Amino acid sequence: MINCAGVAVETLKSTHARVAVLDIDVHHGNGTQDLFYDRDDVLFVSVHATPETYYPFFVGYAHETGRGAGEGYNLNIPLAQSTRDYGWCYAVASALYLVAEFKPDALVVSLGLDAHENDPLKGLLVTFDGFRRAGKMIADAGLPTVLVQEGGYLPPDLTTSLVAYLAGYTGRDIEL
Repeated sequence: MINCAGVAVETLKSTHARVAVLDIDVHHGNGTQDLFYDRDDVLFVSVHATPETYYPFFVGYAHETGRGAGEGYNLNIPLAQSTRDYGWCYAVASALYLVAEFKPDALVVSLGLDAHENDPLKGLLVTFDGFRRAGKMIADAGLPTVLVQEGGYLPPDLTTSLVAYLAGYTGRDIEL
């Protein structure tokens, strides 16, 4: 199995000293967290449905903050499954604040679109507008950014969620 966000980070590390990962997939990015858990040159921040009631259940808790040199460089923001746009966007904004404090040279976004309210797994209740707003906030961070598209299981809404995110990110209307 290949962790695409991990590959993006390691590729960026060849030219950027500090890289942050912002994972906004509804599932916690346990593979990415594991890759960088002991490192202080990569910040991992994940906004996801709480593992107390949502897969993967065993990882993604707020107390998981890194180990050794990586202590404090791993941050989880678990959300209740009833979380809608306001709460989710607030969590993304909080994550971006932590990213800014880290002062990275580049950002990798694990762009999961499965937080959408119509996703059949019902992890979170984010609308198309929520994805648009998140795209704008992430673009406004002003960092060289790699987007790694991850989860999403409802094809029509998946496409529209991606278009909404990219419209917010680029500041342009995008047609399908």
